[in-house]
Amino acid sequence: MEALKSGVQEEEKAFEGSSRIMFDKLCITQECFERTQQELMNDPYVSMQLFNLGITMEQPSIEAPKDLTAEKTVDLVKQSNEFAFEKFKKDFMNSMAEDPMMVPIMISCIAHDWVNINHKYSEEEFKAALFQHKIYENPEISNLMQQKQMELMMLAAQQNPMMMQQLAAMGGGGMGAPGMGF
Repeated sequence: MEALKSGVQEEEKAFEGSSRIMFDKLCITQECFERTQQELMNDPYVSMQLFNLGITMEQPSIEAPKDLTAEKTVDLVKQSNEFAFEKFKKDFMNSMAEDPMMVPIMISCIAHDWVNINHKYSEEEFKAALFQHKIYENPEISNLMQQKQMELMMLAAQQNPMMMQQLAAMGGGGMGAPGMGF
């Protein structure tokens, strides 16, 4: 976990440096950018476009295993996310207070590990099935993810009312089906 945090901190420093260069070139302040970003993230159309862009960027380079049918993939997404959310609530709630940006990554990792350990599909194979069957367009999965986002936001509000504002600014926690972009 420490190596992951260290890597994230290095990425954050690189991002901040790149952002300063970009803001200077565009002649805008970081505050202006953040205010605009928050307004746009509250727009459902913009959020959906960013979600779809993130999904496209993660498209795997392999074919989905033949036995990972659409129905089985939906079932695995539901089961893995139920497990991941429960595991997160039980063992990692303190991580939410430390760094709410890590929450979606942690839940996705836990869900992928669950699929790999219990069903022997690698993350890449599972992602391939998610894309092949367009699971991100499945209303049942969308509803589940929205339900889990709300649950997470309520837990965050109980733990720290300011954290709920941070998660809301991130677009409700940034959750998606595992491996489908945050």
